[in-house]
Amino acid sequence: MKNLMILTLLILATSCKTTKDMEAKNQVTQIENKTKPSGGITERIHDPIIIKAKIARNDAKNKASVQILGSNISENTLNLKIGYSGGCSKHKFEFIGNPMISKSLPPIRSAELIHYANGDTCREYIEQELVIDISELAYLKEGGSSIKLNFADTTLLYTYTEE
Repeated sequence: MKNLMILTLLILATSCKTTKDMEAKNQVTQIENKTKPSGGITERIHDPIIIKAKIARNDAKNKASVQILGSNISENTLNLKIGYSGGCSKHKFEFIGNPMISKSLPPIRSAELIHYANGDTCREYIEQELVIDISELAYLKEGGSSIKLNFADTTLLYTYTEE
């Protein structure tokens, strides 16, 4: 009986921590939490990709999906903010305008952004800017000549400017 009581006291004495020990442990935990990234998300900055639009028939195969997050035209340049998944290999983009133009005022040309993932199956979500020279898609290469570009459920009015 005496041994049982001594054993119980010994277990209690070694298992209890002082409040100072507990406070020190909490401070270490708070410091560790501040240095770890929240959610494990790392954002990488990707340089803009510069391409030149062309007029051609679209017979692209093995296209990958791409989201158009924003667009605007400044002079002869179309700026697109896009999103796609990848991250393991270099991706290629083309902006192709249809050779056929609708007869309206101003004329309308269908265009398509084509994304080639080159077999990249990684799943990082990448947001990147495309800077596209669209001067080739102009209706007439005269200053003030306007055309509407239809692509990705968006219609943008483009007016050719002479440089």
